[in-house]
Amino acid sequence: MADDDQGDKTEQPTDHRRTKAREQGNVARSTDLTGALLMLTATGAMQFLGPDLFETLAKAMHGSLAASPAIRLDVPTWIAGMWTMAGLIAAAVLPFMVLLMLGGLVSNLAQIGFLWSPDALMPKFERLSPMSGAQRIISWHAVAKLGGSLGKLIVLASVAYTFLHWKLPAFLQLTHWELPAMLKLYGSSLIELAFYLSLSLLGVALFDYGFQFWKHEQDLRMSKQEIREELKDMDGDPQTRMRRREAHRKLTDGKQLKDVATADVVITNPTHIAVAIKYDPATMPAPIVVAKGLGEVAAHIRRIAAEHGVPLIERKPLARALYRQVKVGGVIPAEMYEVFVEILAYVYRLTGRKPPMM
Repeated sequence: MADDDQGDKTEQPTDHRRTKAREQGNVARSTDLTGALLMLTATGAMQFLGPDLFETLAKAMHGSLAASPAIRLDVPTWIAGMWTMAGLIAAAVLPFMVLLMLGGLVSNLAQIGFLWSPDALMPKFERLSPMSGAQRIISWHAVAKLGGSLGKLIVLASVAYTFLHWKLPAFLQLTHWELPAMLKLYGSSLIELAFYLSLSLLGVALFDYGFQFWKHEQDLRMSKQEIREELKDMDGDPQTRMRRREAHRKLTDGKQLKDVATADVVITNPTHIAVAIKYDPATMPAPIVVAKGLGEVAAHIRRIAAEHGVPLIERKPLARALYRQVKVGGVIPAEMYEVFVEILAYVYRLTGRKPPMM
């Protein structure tokens, strides 16, 4: 049993572990999703801004090549001409670059939100070790990454082949077309192909993000021993002890003490979180949290509940969600109603009372 507590990471990560991992830059993120959204943004930008961009570039090239041969070409004139051309090109390219920058920013914010992590920017000299480098290259993670890259290549190649096979009859007729019409068809076909490739890459990237999120959650999981050590370390923090003593004083001196005694059920984690809930359909629109606590406060809530015959129900995910999302005196979220109805029905079967209708 002791080995299981120390080795098997069977417990969900605590908020402290999640916060610490985020501060270190350890978050779930898919570079494939960022690349797919950037490619999709670039395709849309080329669709709407491409004609103006190519027209501006064509005018700049035409103005450069159509200059009079008798024009005086000296250094000031050449510099002025280059600045004029650079201004035209910059004005045409700038909206395209801004859209790409916004696309990259939005894709990262959608995945991880705003995050500033100096720890992630610090150089890690252990990565310079040849042994650690060889271990990263020859590992299951590297094999899985190679397999994912080959899978993306197969998907993109299949989409490109299907598209070209579909467009081939139209391309075979181009020999009878004028050059401007040919170039227009080629340009629109390239943008269309890029759009289909972007959508395909986006589908693969969403799958990759789901895998990265699952792997991140698995890496953050904790053993029972790690949770006990974390609680012990937090207990050693003077500010944490002061906050817990204050919370304990408010609980024992305030209204929460009486409310725990009259609660219908106490949801536990089972040892370090306790949430007392009461529901009276005649006076309450929904079940409310009448008391909640962590550590010593949770133990005090459990003792009061045991003294007054309030059932203790162990539901780890529900206890954590209620503790994080609902303040004392607040109603439980609607998405938790179904689970709470089952718990309340079980509690009322134990007590012989009829469960209220929600």
